[in-house]
Amino acid sequence: MTHPETRHIHFHFSLTTLALCVAVGAPVAAQEAAPDLPFEVILSDVTEDPAAALEVAAARAAWVEAFTAQDLDRMMSFYAEDIYSYDLMAAPTEDGLAMAFDGEASWRQNWISFFGMFDDDLVITIDNLTVYQQGDLATVRGLTRLEGTLVGGPFVDMWVRETNVLRRVDDRWLVLHDHVSVPFDFATGQALTSLGPIGR
Repeated sequence: MTHPETRHIHFHFSLTTLALCVAVGAPVAAQEAAPDLPFEVILSDVTEDPAAALEVAAARAAWVEAFTAQDLDRMMSFYAEDIYSYDLMAAPTEDGLAMAFDGEASWRQNWISFFGMFDDDLVITIDNLTVYQQGDLATVRGLTRLEGTLVGGPFVDMWVRETNVLRRVDDRWLVLHDHVSVPFDFATGQALTSLGPIGR
């Protein structure tokens, strides 16, 4: 059932088509072509400009490609210099572990450490990316699946909750804030890393 505040848009179209639609100001319509976006896009009813919202979705898809390739420089190009992140891992500082990564330098080091923990089989999947867009600001949320083998360890397959706040800068959507989490069981003190989308 569609949430009353969102509408499901099955925009399975090429990024080239999207770029042309944005360039000429044409309305963006659903297409039957093979999808370049690897996830369904859901546009909130508060979204002001569907074409801009789809640019945001395309930026997230390109980020997924960079992640899969473990292309650190390309990945970092999707973040603002003052990126602020509540990640799954704590942020190491001179004074000990901190709750958040503050700025490009610490965020880059986080990814270096993260990729170093895994073999080369990392895969990430976004489920039902929901976009809220007004002007030059957008928020996206979705459930993200991480699969990969830890170096010298087991295979990891887990879902996390992910939210990103983006700002359009020189016609590019850059992530200002990143938040990744899993549910927590207060009774046991355990992170519920085995949960996933209902029906999965």
